[in-house]
Amino acid sequence: MRRRALWLAMIFFFTLAAAASAAEQRQKKPARSAPSTVHAAPEKKLAATRAVLLARMKASRQKLADSLPYYEDQIEKQSAEYEAKKQLYDARAIGLNEVEASGRRLADTRQLKDQVERWIAEDDIALALTPEAAEEQTARLGALPPGGSDQGASYLRYNGTGPWSLADTRKVARFFLTHFGRALPISAFGQSSTHDRMSLDHRDAVDVPLSPDSEQGRGLMAYLRRHHIPFIAFRRRIPAMSTGAHIHIGPPSPALIEVRRRAAPAAAPDAATEGG
Repeated sequence: MRRRALWLAMIFFFTLAAAASAAEQRQKKPARSAPSTVHAAPEKKLAATRAVLLARMKASRQKLADSLPYYEDQIEKQSAEYEAKKQLYDARAIGLNEVEASGRRLADTRQLKDQVERWIAEDDIALALTPEAAEEQTARLGALPPGGSDQGASYLRYNGTGPWSLADTRKVARFFLTHFGRALPISAFGQSSTHDRMSLDHRDAVDVPLSPDSEQGRGLMAYLRRHHIPFIAFRRRIPAMSTGAHIHIGPPSPALIEVRRRAAPAAAPDAATEGG
């Protein structure tokens, strides 16, 4: 009896110890985050990333705009120099190579200024779109089911399920040449500097500068549908998505999470190096 009582006491003791340990573990276990907290973190991160990219683009645009007076001043000086060189050459005071070198410098400066102006225009297009409108357009493009179609006032979209790669452009080009008697016009083949600046991933797509309402545009879209090739046809410029009317062949271009740091080959040189 004494041994049985001892066993019962030991069992009771270990039962109490196990219960206490379980209670302690429950107290130490962190509380599960509320669903709203879990979803809020990615949204905050996305908003922060968007704010950083927007600030970076604004700063870059301002830097480009600040460089324009420099190029205008250089063009004025180099134009005067070029005219003077031509007069000296006519007077047989200098050789033709000096005149040509002066003309090349002037042409290069004008080209750099034109590039800066194009970059500023592209930034203006991207900055014209509010974050709310961007989210609405992205959500609409992403909601289309495989094989489905969608149409708005400014675009048409077909979410084809057929295989597609940049190499397939040759098939599209052969069709276009056969049916319309001219080469397929292409404004962007894969990723371009314009898409880099607009933060769009265009690596698997081709842009054809045709209006979707033109005869050739309609014929091209009909071919793409027959072969189940995805496309988006833009009727006009849409900020942060399209710089003008064209047919985008391939999957949509999602916004890049990280924008590649673009080089600044047209940055104005320091005053200390001018004329060197």
